[in-house]
Amino acid sequence: MKQRQTRDLLIRNLPEEIYLLLEKTAKEHHRSKTQEAIVALTNGLSMCGHQIKEPIPFKWKKKISTKFIEEAIKEGRE
Repeated sequence: MKQRQTRDLLIRNLPEEIYLLLEKTAKEHHRSKTQEAIVALTNGLSMCGHQIKEPIPFKWKKKISTKFIEEAIKEGRE
């Protein structure tokens, strides 16, 4: 499977209000701030009529069992 090429982006002088909103929404969506920023940029550019290719889905190499999920949920509550 072909990997998508990615690039780094550094945003300087980001207003505090935007940073805090990004941080808040990232927590609500269980994403990192980087992942949340990518989603926000993708959604914003799509609204402007730009065609954005969907990212290649992440493929987990291990089978995820019910036990694994239950342990992860329990760990997150501790």
